[in-house]
Amino acid sequence: MDLGQVFTNRIVADYMVSLFSLDKSARIIDPCFGNGSFLSALKKKNYKNVSGCEIDKTLFNDVKKTFEDYSLLNADFLSLDTEKVSGIIMNPPYIRQEKIDNLASFGITKSLLRKNHLFGQLPSTANIYMYFIVKAISLLKENGELIVIFPGSWITARSGKQFEKVIYSQCKLVEQIYLSGDVFEKNVLTDVIILKLKKITDDISPKIKYLMFSNGNFLEQKTNTSKLQLDFSNSFDSYGIIRRGMSTGYNSMYINPPFEKEDSRLHLKKILSSPKEIKGYSTKNSKPDYVFIPNEKISLTDEVKNYLSKYENEIKSQASPKTLYERIQNNKNWFVIHTVNSSGILFSYFVRNDMKFVYNENNYLARDNFYIIKQNNNTDELVLFALLNNYYTFYQLEKAGKKYGAGLLKLQRYDLENLMFPDLSTFSNKDVEQLKYYASNLISENDTTAISEITKIISHYTSVGYDTLINEYHSVKAHRLGNEYVS
Repeated sequence: MDLGQVFTNRIVADYMVSLFSLDKSARIIDPCFGNGSFLSALKKKNYKNVSGCEIDKTLFNDVKKTFEDYSLLNADFLSLDTEKVSGIIMNPPYIRQEKIDNLASFGITKSLLRKNHLFGQLPSTANIYMYFIVKAISLLKENGELIVIFPGSWITARSGKQFEKVIYSQCKLVEQIYLSGDVFEKNVLTDVIILKLKKITDDISPKIKYLMFSNGNFLEQKTNTSKLQLDFSNSFDSYGIIRRGMSTGYNSMYINPPFEKEDSRLHLKKILSSPKEIKGYSTKNSKPDYVFIPNEKISLTDEVKNYLSKYENEIKSQASPKTLYERIQNNKNWFVIHTVNSSGILFSYFVRNDMKFVYNENNYLARDNFYIIKQNNNTDELVLFALLNNYYTFYQLEKAGKKYGAGLLKLQRYDLENLMFPDLSTFSNKDVEQLKYYASNLISENDTTAISEITKIISHYTSVGYDTLINEYHSVKAHRLGNEYVS
């Protein structure tokens, strides 16, 4: 089970502990101590009155042996009833709100959390780390300090503003540290925030820092974000709608089944699984996989029946995947899945180097690692394609995405929905036709100069000029890719 565990680098843990201004006798708690990084750092600094929680029994048993002088519990912090403490330090779990119910075996569900008055002011879309932070603040004594590291994306997330109001209504921000680089012990999220919060009522001026952590060293940076503001007036939904590609629920069964008989292969449809298999800005030269979509109008061959029987027995024996297991209990056609109309424009939510919106010329199905974008009734498809494939859009997405190891950028659906575009009603007919012309060239010829030409056309309708935009875009992208960046 994914418990959202991402372990903090030991040097980063040492740095975070150094942010405390507490007496060495102060009681400090680590609500989710994981592999013990913070416990070790606290011991180095001679903090003796330390306690901690860890819900993972295996981790708890491993770590407890090393810190027998600390009061450690194999428990859920969110339901912990304890006296207030002077200090809390933590790296809370990273679990999205829609997956909180996966923790039901630990007595944690979204509905139970929402019933707790402590979390009543949190938005319904709050991720699990927000619950941990609010709980931690509630356990602080007056003048108590909380040091916490968590995703920097909270600032732009839909739930961010409300979350910000909740925490700053109860304590004051002392330090806010934007940290990028090799922060965690595995190759995951690389742009995070460290907050130092204090349970006081006095107004203070918080310290803001920008640090890069690389090769065990902290390097101070002037800034890690661009302050360029685009003056576009139209939101994403003015021109298009977006949905996620299809999920099979069990890829090993549904993707590329080894059917040999022609009649069996009638139940297969082409599906795009990876952006690496798409060459250019159209699917015409892509390499699709095959997905098993049982066609109810065509009888199943013995080959298909045997294949399904094998997987039915496997799913029953392991009671997983849960959805298919439950369907087997209740439905003889448990294997039937529904497709997602994938026509339109495709975008992979993981970006390594160049961003690319792809025209699904072949109308292939698309896996759930793609977003599917369709124009609304009032928008030309080629115009929408141009509005997506330009540096104004790429710049916005570079700023919005979550940064992972090796320069990987992850974009959520809401990042795309938060995009702003120019008002097409102000465009001349000639410029609209030019947008369509260059969009068509990008699709048919993979002519990437079209991206610059589209950007130049859009630049006539904003106060942010082409050269300024390009410079800022390359700056933000270089920050993500580091030494690997080539403009």
